[in-house]
Amino acid sequence: MIYLIDSNTFMTAARTFYSFDYGTKFWDFLEEQARNQVLASIDKVYEEINQGNDALKNWINDNFIKYFLKTKEELIIQKYAELMQWAEKQNKHYRRNAIDDFMKEENADPWLIAFANSIRGNYIVVTFEKYNQNQRNKIPIPNVCKVFNINYCDLFQMLKDLKFKL
Repeated sequence: MIYLIDSNTFMTAARTFYSFDYGTKFWDFLEEQARNQVLASIDKVYEEINQGNDALKNWINDNFIKYFLKTKEELIIQKYAELMQWAEKQNKHYRRNAIDDFMKEENADPWLIAFANSIRGNYIVVTFEKYNQNQRNKIPIPNVCKVFNINYCDLFQMLKDLKFKL
């Protein structure tokens, strides 16, 4: 299994409990696990993070850039197209603006899900988003993962699984 990390996981960790001011062991751990091919992310997540101008942007460019996997493969693009077709049909459950936001090409979420779905069983999507069947104004990653039978967890579960210690 390879953990695929979502943008919000990197950003929340960097801006809160694993700030670069005192959480260097966490960031070193991520890099080590990526070198060991236990975790990664995708190019679309890189693009979202790289829009910022902070310590996280510097860290990904200095230490993690080679662990962002490419989404421009035929099977991933096919799975992405399937997700877009699915999303377009969700107007009875989600508000139109939620569907439109999910379908924006620069939104890393569907690309991350498509990547995980392209090689079933080998990836676990890591996100701070929670499953919420009543959510209407956003399409949460866990909701889509459940529909497509994709494994997901939050950062703390991943850290527990990988036996991270401070």
